[in-house]
Amino acid sequence: MSQFVLPADDFLMINAIAELIEVNEAGEFQKRFPGSVVIGGDGSREMLTHDFRQTPPPLVLLDVSAQDWSSAIHQAMSLFALLEQFPETGWNWDEPESSPS
Repeated sequence: MSQFVLPADDFLMINAIAELIEVNEAGEFQKRFPGSVVIGGDGSREMLTHDFRQTPPPLVLLDVSAQDWSSAIHQAMSLFALLEQFPETGWNWDEPESSPS
């Protein structure tokens, strides 16, 4: 999936299963974000990522240049919840939440 979602008018990209390994191995991502699985993004610099340091693993946005979890911006508690709310809300750009210890 890769499209502008209305009425939010934000771009949402969900990677195909075949792309997941390549995306998650790029740029030492696992060293910077242990416990992460990137599943998509905003079509630009932000990566939509499951944070498996928590149970259940929420979805957060991480900039490709972020150095650690401190810049993660919470989006939803599940992919289902994100897809349900996204047409109305689009991306959440609020301040990053502090990461769990």
